[in-house]
Amino acid sequence: MEKSEKFFLDYIHDKDLNQSEKDILSYLIEKKFENKQLSIRKAADDLFVSTTSIIRVCKKLGFSGYSEFIYNLGLKVTQMADSESETIAGIHGPYEQTLKEFGENFKITFKAIGEKNIEDFLHEIERNKMVYFYGAGFSTLFSNYLAKKLELFGYYVSNASTSDSRAIFFNNIQKYNLLIVFSRSGETGKVIEKVQIAKDKGLKTVLFTGNSKSTTAQMADIVFSVLDPTIESQREFQVTSFESNMFMLIDIILILAIKRGIMKEY
Repeated sequence: MEKSEKFFLDYIHDKDLNQSEKDILSYLIEKKFENKQLSIRKAADDLFVSTTSIIRVCKKLGFSGYSEFIYNLGLKVTQMADSESETIAGIHGPYEQTLKEFGENFKITFKAIGEKNIEDFLHEIERNKMVYFYGAGFSTLFSNYLAKKLELFGYYVSNASTSDSRAIFFNNIQKYNLLIVFSRSGETGKVIEKVQIAKDKGLKTVLFTGNSKSTTAQMADIVFSVLDPTIESQREFQVTSFESNMFMLIDIILILAIKRGIMKEY
């Protein structure tokens, strides 16, 4: 709804105005939004009505005359502008703060990973075109994302989660040499179990996590740890930079693989 239309509806609420009077009111509001100062005579000339007709509209709206109505209309427009400015300011501060925080957390994440981990990972996906994925909880979002991306580049992938049985995992993993696991805490029992099975089978294991000190992190061959602001509080459902930074990390690694010629864009 246009701002001028909202003002119009506010003014005519419970007021018995005919169409001609509504046209007068609408015109005056529009001119105020255009920041044009109109004398009653100029308004009457533009509308092809008498000044008396304009005054009658103002009185029907509850004002003593044209001057009081214009004053009230001006106040409304000013208050609305101030309110919008406060709303923008109220959003801008937290927005800038969050953007800065997310960016800083990603810089910390990427610096902590180290080039060797990236090199090792690129080496594994270069020589293994069949990849088994395992995700726990919300981390299945990341697992599904990377699996789908690799699938687009011609990889054969399988995706499992904690809802799959141990037997299914055990049977499917036989044909793979690389397991990529996503687990935020790295302490989920089923994740630890599956990584151990993979290691016993001689698979290379890659872990994407928020906890570099977890049990799973100690077991995996390659670990990518994304800074998790909830690592101490364990409030995993809190909205933080962890999720968006994880997706950014995945995409950056994929871009590096493309630049190396390991994967080719079609």
